[in-house]
Amino acid sequence: MKKKLVCFGLVVLMALTVFAACGSKEEAAVNTQGGSALPGEGEVYCVVTSLHQLEFFDALKAGVNAAADDIGATWYVAGPQEWIPDQISQAIDQAVASKVTGIVLHGQSPETGAAVDNAIKAGIPVVIVNTDIESDRLSFIGCNPYQAGFDMGKMMADMIGGSGKVIVSTAISAGQPSALANLQGAKDAMSEYPSIEVVEVDDTSDANIAATNIGAALQANPDVVGIIGQQAYTGVGAATAVREAGLQGKITIISRDRDAATLELIESGEIAASYAQNSYVEGYIALQWLHAYINGKLKVINDYIGGGVNPLPNVVDSGSIVITKDNAAQFKEKYVYKVTASN
Repeated sequence: MKKKLVCFGLVVLMALTVFAACGSKEEAAVNTQGGSALPGEGEVYCVVTSLHQLEFFDALKAGVNAAADDIGATWYVAGPQEWIPDQISQAIDQAVASKVTGIVLHGQSPETGAAVDNAIKAGIPVVIVNTDIESDRLSFIGCNPYQAGFDMGKMMADMIGGSGKVIVSTAISAGQPSALANLQGAKDAMSEYPSIEVVEVDDTSDANIAATNIGAALQANPDVVGIIGQQAYTGVGAATAVREAGLQGKITIISRDRDAATLELIESGEIAASYAQNSYVEGYIALQWLHAYINGKLKVINDYIGGGVNPLPNVVDSGSIVITKDNAAQFKEKYVYKVTASN
């Protein structure tokens, strides 16, 4: 059995600890008198990602926004609206050229590692969230994609009684490391059950394509009893495919994330459960840590930047939250954020 990683509660504790370190007693005294400047005023942070128009990224943006408001900093989002690694790297390079205070990178492509290294060499700190990338980044904060996939596979196996054919759908063709790790985790979990057979489907992170490809898989495999959708909109596509095949109530669906459409399908019973990443917490901690780092607040030694010492933890697992019909209503409130700088 795979070992569980760091729990959500520990991540929150670490965030609170660093937040407390970000403001000295002197700053706290000043901030309560006469509306003096907050410690982060004048700082500008950049969130770099692709596909940032998707609802999935609202949680990350809201977390960054809340942290920026706490310290008085501004922030903006950069990157392409499609998954194009070269353009993600270009967005990192542009942020460096603009001399931002720090970068929160939503890790999606290993090809962006060189741009991260260039940012570090230029003195711009980078914290990566969601999916780690081999680079000189200061820290990674995100759920372990393999473990998330493993947990989804184990839950599915339990729900179907350890027997039957299961479709696992993810963005296989994109070659995104987190998607492939998710897939492998689910397969490994279900490999412990000899009576479970896995059918892989490529959904390309698109609900319509997911519905089409899962529908085709259902036609080719009429004995399917479960579907695991490992991308933000795959659950919606899976529910559509099951509905069109007239198989409601006969196939168990486990999905990913907490978009409005997925939550509605959980409440209606079409989706049994969804694994949501703690993106808000990742964004909040990442920006707070960047602020603390750049302002010399993390004193493992007096001058850790000049001394070449990284005071931040290398990897923090933010875990996943399991959403079911019992708690889905709690996740329906929309995230609120306001971009306060421009690139």
